[in-house]
Amino acid sequence: MEKLILALDCSLRWTNVAVFSGGDVLVSERLDIGRRQAAELPVIVKNALSDAGRSFDQVGLLAVTNGPGYFTGIRIGVAYAAALAYGLGVKIAPVSTLHMLAGSLRRAPVLVAVYAGQERVYAASFGCEDELPAGEYKKDEIEKWLISHGDVEVVSDDPEKTFLPHLRREVTPIRPDASEVACIAWQSPQTAIHPMELRVAYHRSPL
Repeated sequence: MEKLILALDCSLRWTNVAVFSGGDVLVSERLDIGRRQAAELPVIVKNALSDAGRSFDQVGLLAVTNGPGYFTGIRIGVAYAAALAYGLGVKIAPVSTLHMLAGSLRRAPVLVAVYAGQERVYAASFGCEDELPAGEYKKDEIEKWLISHGDVEVVSDDPEKTFLPHLRREVTPIRPDASEVACIAWQSPQTAIHPMELRVAYHRSPL
């Protein structure tokens, strides 16, 4: 039996957990639990494994979004995933929140953006010849980039909050999905690292 991939995403509004094996999603949960993540995440993970008919000793890899996104959620997800991977003696695969959202769309070229506060967004493009690297940008910087990239689809987990109302481009809403985190990790096994090497990618510009 192929080892399981247990995938977590706490980087945005939703708390997402998926159990994945051999290219198949066994269980995928998406819950809006607000600030209760730290208390409830271990229970959600345990229940997801139980629903899949599997156990912790069958987990062969952890996958987790390591940012950008909401600071508190990222820290909770990364800390729990790293501790669990270390305890189980398995590696962990960090996956960008932006990569997760782009992968969930399953078409390109695409610009992914999430709200960063203070009229800024975390953004990156995928499938473009002239790629926009992952980072924090002012909203008007994104608008200027889009002028010369008319064929790029724009997606966000929260379009109304992320972009200014006058953005002259339709923004496709897309929800985070831990099963996509698992799929990315499964397709790129070389990205797996020791849990102690896991780092957060906030992409916050220096003040």
